[in-house]
Amino acid sequence: MKIKVNDTFRRLGEQFGISHAQASNIFNSTVPRLAHMLKTLIYFPHPMSIRKALPISFRANFSNVQSIIDCFEIQIEKPTNSVHQALTWSEYKKYNTLKYLISTTPYGFINFVSTGYGGRISDTLITEKSGFLDILPDECDVMADRGFKQIQKYVK
Repeated sequence: MKIKVNDTFRRLGEQFGISHAQASNIFNSTVPRLAHMLKTLIYFPHPMSIRKALPISFRANFSNVQSIIDCFEIQIEKPTNSVHQALTWSEYKKYNTLKYLISTTPYGFINFVSTGYGGRISDTLITEKSGFLDILPDECDVMADRGFKQIQKYVK
């Protein structure tokens, strides 16, 4: 319920007949375990596997694309520390966020998710700092939207 509808811990406690502190403890101890287990499902498939499974719409003009990248932001509570407020402020969203880089294969398999960065970071800088470029196969193409300014110098 917390992940799906972002209920408060107080409300979750009432709903499940436990204290809000217990609800918070359960959530905060379960999420890292869940993340650790799910992390094993995110890997970069072999380039030949990606090429064999290319959607028809990619085959003619985008046959060398191995990855499609984008960044997404998740709203967070406003940090009390003013430096953290500045680092997480998103001009695009107009609130404090954590920003993540995500990559999928052309057929939709998630093959990379970065750690969270303050919402102020540019898409290009998160691509450079996240370790994504280190796992890219040689001689592959990456699709990205216009938010990734000057990304070409990093991927070729």
